[in-house]
Amino acid sequence: MELFGHLLTPVLWERPGNIPPLVRLLQGFIEKGARQIAQDKIPDGLLGVFQKLNASKTNDHQGFYILSSLVENVPSEVLQPQIKQIFLLLFQRLSSSKTTKYIKSLIVFFSVYAIKFGGSVLIQLIDSIQAKMFGMVLEKVFIAEVQKVGGRTERKICAVGLTKILTETPEMLTTYQQFWTPLLQALIAVFELPEDDSTPDCEHFIDVEDTPGYQTAYSQLLFAGKKEFNDPLAGAVADPKIYLAQRLGTLSAAHPAKLGPMIRTGLPAEAATFLENYIQAAGVKIS
Repeated sequence: MELFGHLLTPVLWERPGNIPPLVRLLQGFIEKGARQIAQDKIPDGLLGVFQKLNASKTNDHQGFYILSSLVENVPSEVLQPQIKQIFLLLFQRLSSSKTTKYIKSLIVFFSVYAIKFGGSVLIQLIDSIQAKMFGMVLEKVFIAEVQKVGGRTERKICAVGLTKILTETPEMLTTYQQFWTPLLQALIAVFELPEDDSTPDCEHFIDVEDTPGYQTAYSQLLFAGKKEFNDPLAGAVADPKIYLAQRLGTLSAAHPAKLGPMIRTGLPAEAATFLENYIQAAGVKIS
């Protein structure tokens, strides 16, 4: 564990070529020794590394790899003192310098958070930053952009995260009920439609920061689409479509005659047909 502290030395992070292997090392330490690394809070040095990566259009996705490892491995009580500040940094970056890559990483991270701690915890955290802010996240981030998420593991994480928000979060049938059916439609699209790989013209660039000693050999690695999100659902959710149908069945049993009318009046016919296939395959009923 002595090496872990040295990995946080700021000078190591000045060379872009160092960043991918350093991030993978940090992920390994977090996964194997989370309780030793973060005994009562996340180390300030680690938060500093995240803040530097989060501010970089080139390396922001690497910051999300670190955050996801923390969420998956560090106890909730250790994350709590600093998690609101982390979310503030995420929303500040989203507001000041939004890119397609950043939005995709943000959606996957929010999904990881919902899977680990529950949709209500995610909603309460975001709404503590600004009242009813989660409605904006639903409309402008999840519903509008989730189809752009690529990668089998990432799309599976999003599917299960959205399912948990839809089916295990009371706020979605009260405060945010207007977004329930559009979010369900967006989830069905993740299952049935290809990834939306369109990118605005202004983003067709490689943002190589002006850092002495930049190693061009790593530029391809940074943009090669290497998947550093672990699958937190391995062995837990075999088929996300069946999982959605099962969770909808449980929710419908708890709220008789509520979901059926919402689905019939809110889903387009094609999406409703896909959903009916999931429901039949799972052997559940929605009323």
